[in-house]
Amino acid sequence: MDNDIFRKLLQKHADGQTLSPEEEEQLRQLYDQLLAEEIAATAEDPSPEPDEKRGVAMRRRIDQHIADRRTKRFRFDYTRHIAAAILVGLILMAGTYWFRTSKTGNNQQLAQQEDILPGAHKACLTLADGSVISLTDAPNGIIATQSGVRIEKDADGNIRYKVAGKPEAMTSAVNTIATPNGGQYRVTLPDGSIAMLNAASSLSYPVRFPDKERRVKMTGEVYFEIEKKHMPGGKGNLPFFVETAGQEVQVLGTHFNINAYGNETAIRTTLVEGSVKIRSNAGQSALLKPGQQAVLAKQLDVQQADIQQQLAWVNGDFVFRGETLESILRQVERWYDIKVEYPPHIGKMRFNGMVSRSQPLSAIVRMIQATKKATVTVKKRRFIVTD
Repeated sequence: MDNDIFRKLLQKHADGQTLSPEEEEQLRQLYDQLLAEEIAATAEDPSPEPDEKRGVAMRRRIDQHIADRRTKRFRFDYTRHIAAAILVGLILMAGTYWFRTSKTGNNQQLAQQEDILPGAHKACLTLADGSVISLTDAPNGIIATQSGVRIEKDADGNIRYKVAGKPEAMTSAVNTIATPNGGQYRVTLPDGSIAMLNAASSLSYPVRFPDKERRVKMTGEVYFEIEKKHMPGGKGNLPFFVETAGQEVQVLGTHFNINAYGNETAIRTTLVEGSVKIRSNAGQSALLKPGQQAVLAKQLDVQQADIQQQLAWVNGDFVFRGETLESILRQVERWYDIKVEYPPHIGKMRFNGMVSRSQPLSAIVRMIQATKKATVTVKKRRFIVTD
């Protein structure tokens, strides 16, 4: 493979430059060639490592070729994985199954089924007066002004709040951004903090934060990067609080993810950087260190986190490690805006693997059917798994 051409095309793509149809096709072919070479190398690897570990190693080698090519963090670039979905180390029950989306025995059958596109950059913003703005349809530029704060949509489709003048009387004005199934969005909050909303999530926050604390409320899943702010007079840091239905998270300045979907078995708070204090509604509390995760179900427990898996959605991937099919399908249901159906015993099957969230639903269909343990049928927006 011509690595120089591959790197140049990737860099051009990462810089936001438009690729010609010929360049796009060349990049797809080079990516497929790289994937084929890595699969061949992995298959010939005589090391005694389990297949799953070799598969993950293969994915990391491929990722190394495209790492650091993105010029902006959290820029939702749905063509980041240009070729077919990479899915490696797929394990079901006691069997190991290898998979490539470009070559499967089910292609003809899949071609006859309806394919469904992945989620996209979309959300609605509810202003303090109750009016609702579709951020998907809103043009770039100023979309509203409230309490002396200007709300803008930038060229990347994200929204940000900027002080436009002196505070107005309505300083307690609250905005809510909400993503539907099949949507995700980024917002820069009035204090400069960044919030990334996964599908079927919401975040409510004041247009101007008061001087004593910053407090927001969320549902679903949100990744935060909190801007450090000092209290008036410079006496300590201005605390930041995140409220969910079951807990409160106190933050000083940090990066963390909260998964608090109502249909999940627990609320999971994963700390990447800094420090957060968790307090459940039942009065339990825990202080997290980077790399730890608080799991709130019947009680509050702290454990080491799999950061790559927990933040996979932020980086545009699904990462499954010993995950049940029912858990996987809940994620698939939210991201592709579909309804899933499966018998309980199939939902208990466990998978390990990776697949890009930029791929259409057929990539997930192939992932499941490659195991030869289940069959998937897609009818309109119903995703049906059977024996």
